[in-house]
Amino acid sequence: MSRLTFRNVTGFILLLLLGGVFIFSALTKFISIEPFEWTFMDMGLPAGFSFFLARFFIGFEFALALMLIAHLYLRSFAYKLTQLFLSVMTVYLLIILATKGNNVDCGCFGDTLPMSPAVSIGKNILLMAWTYLLQRIYTLKTYRFGGLVAVIVLAASFALPYVFVPYEQKPTAVNIDALYKNAADKPSVELRKGKHMIAFMSLGCPHCRNAARIFKSMFDEDSTLPVMMILYGDKPDTADFFKDTKANKVPHFVIEDGKAFKKMAGSYVPNIFWINNGIRERKITYVQLNTSLIKNWDK
Repeated sequence: MSRLTFRNVTGFILLLLLGGVFIFSALTKFISIEPFEWTFMDMGLPAGFSFFLARFFIGFEFALALMLIAHLYLRSFAYKLTQLFLSVMTVYLLIILATKGNNVDCGCFGDTLPMSPAVSIGKNILLMAWTYLLQRIYTLKTYRFGGLVAVIVLAASFALPYVFVPYEQKPTAVNIDALYKNAADKPSVELRKGKHMIAFMSLGCPHCRNAARIFKSMFDEDSTLPVMMILYGDKPDTADFFKDTKANKVPHFVIEDGKAFKKMAGSYVPNIFWINNGIRERKITYVQLNTSLIKNWDK
């Protein structure tokens, strides 16, 4: 049994924090996995392979986190695997940086914490230095039955993303009939036919206002973009929303029925769907918005 020293206590705390970072990273991507899948598809990889890679990396992060927190083979395996994983992810981020620039979201923390490739590379370098420090100061031996625990942890971690977020090969239908219940008050275009980017937003949501500002900038650049903002809230509140975002020229429709809005948009906003004849082909975050990307899709 190790002595309770300042070095051991410090190492224990640093190890738990490092494991916590990987758990947070895995969970944020796991909760909203589709944008992470699209980071691979945008690199030209097939949809099926992108599905596999996204879940593999999430499972890998879960496995790393649990091995670190459970003190499984720290010196011989866990620390080295952590360094290898961070190195591979840094190469991946460098590819994104070289091909798409820095004005994109790497998807490293899902929709929860948008992050540019450059910032994420800096984060990985910090984590590699953190892991190196732990390699120097905290290398406890694995306890009895550690091998069995490691096998269970690895198997469960890698299986979890595939079991709970199975691949949906068929595009998802989106029912937006509620927008057309009132013939005198409906969107200016028929969104159930053709290709449209529909952004579901709440008037009081700060992130939704950020998304509206981006839409405003994109619409100023090209007013033919097939964009529609569906805004939830009281209609009198739209004045403050548009005063803040300057996005009043972007096509929009206000819905006051919260239940109907949530049924279409989901539990979290902003939710941005690429709809093709009533079928959702893709879901993205507002930091992924790109004029040329929409134009290529709308061809």
